[in-house]
Amino acid sequence: MKGLTYTYYQLKHIIKAEKKIIFMALLLALLYTAISIIGATKAYSEQMQQSIASKVIRFHVLANSDSMADQRLKLSVRDAILQDLGQELEACETKEETELFLKGSFERIENTALKEIKKQGHDYDVKVSLEKALFPLKSYGAFSFPAGIYDSLRVEIGRAEGQNWWCVMYPPMCYVDAAWSEVTPQSQMRLKGVLTEEEFAIVNAEQQGLQPKIRFKIVEWWQERK
Repeated sequence: MKGLTYTYYQLKHIIKAEKKIIFMALLLALLYTAISIIGATKAYSEQMQQSIASKVIRFHVLANSDSMADQRLKLSVRDAILQDLGQELEACETKEETELFLKGSFERIENTALKEIKKQGHDYDVKVSLEKALFPLKSYGAFSFPAGIYDSLRVEIGRAEGQNWWCVMYPPMCYVDAAWSEVTPQSQMRLKGVLTEEEFAIVNAEQQGLQPKIRFKIVEWWQERK
């Protein structure tokens, strides 16, 4: 029994050491939990943005410069292209069908843009492409699309050094919405028919309540970090 007895100071030292071990164990557990949560939110952000992006095509028009004349021209070119392609794009039922139509229409889009540019008294060149491009956070009325890489019809006017204009080309939202800041009910139904319920709630977070808003903020925070 003698070998099992401890002095007061020895017991105090043992208890102190045990408390330190417990504290470190709790700290490590909290750190592991935090890292797990961070990893989970990052993975969720990537999954949601990529899934949304895989189902839409953006429309990207780049002005020659930031002068008022070039910015007005940008919008005129946008309107001319949407008016020319609108009905046929409305008839496309899938993203793949839309991509095929656009790839076969580069010359037509270019000619439409050049005609409008000449009509407005300019002689800029035009470059048309369908490519993957990085988009910032962009809102259309109550809808917000997270920043990230999207397939995009890109129309570059002249030096293409001016401010850009964006919309969603598939599902067809910008044909009827180009002149308005609010998305029409018809466009909402188109988008809802393409996205999952969760994806639609995220892009429409402002109207979907607290939980979708939190999810959207998670997605957008991580995409901005990229």
